[in-house]
Amino acid sequence: MQRVATFGVGVIATLALTGLASATTVNAVVTADNHYSLYSVGGNGALTLVGGNELGADGNPGDYNWSVAEPWSFDTNQVFYIGAWSDDFYAQGLLGEFQIPGGPTLRTGVAGQGWQVFSTGIDIDDFAGAYPTAGQVTTQIGIADAGNLWRTPVNGGANGVGPWGTIAGISNQAHWMWANPDNVPDPFGYPGYNAGEYLIFRLPIVPTPGTAVLAGAGLLVGLRRKR
Repeated sequence: MQRVATFGVGVIATLALTGLASATTVNAVVTADNHYSLYSVGGNGALTLVGGNELGADGNPGDYNWSVAEPWSFDTNQVFYIGAWSDDFYAQGLLGEFQIPGGPTLRTGVAGQGWQVFSTGIDIDDFAGAYPTAGQVTTQIGIADAGNLWRTPVNGGANGVGPWGTIAGISNQAHWMWANPDNVPDPFGYPGYNAGEYLIFRLPIVPTPGTAVLAGAGLLVGLRRKR
């Protein structure tokens, strides 16, 4: 698999110290089959749990935990993270749309937007009772950064594809995405596929509209050159 440049908490902390970090508001609508948890990043590089969907199999509202997406509005510095995991039984994927006021709308499953994913190898199932804590996710980010283990997610069908149908509040420009470390033919379908979950997705963003959409590896290289 292709290796990618790291852009983790250490870089965010560096940006904060150099005065480059600035909070960006993100308005998001997210769902996952089966579960997700969303994390923002503070000016000091610390993660904060924003929230997630239902931890059981049922939705509230909705028939299933994935059938109704949740809206969120949060401030973050340079990047945000999403944990995601399935029940290892039938179908899995992450779907979402992230709008920056006055700036771009970013979507899951869209090539070239900078999404990356790390398979932690830690199993979480339905009825886990709690989301991964900010501290636990920070530890896994450190492992991924140190080992250069971030990968490009695999993109699936657009919002509206089976077995999920159309998820309200998310455009059909967003696609389901997941990890596929074993290169199985269909990481989204049946039987369920354990992709080394829970997964951690991340998307670098910029703090002000009118500049490049993605910070990511190019900014990291720039910081290294300045040193």
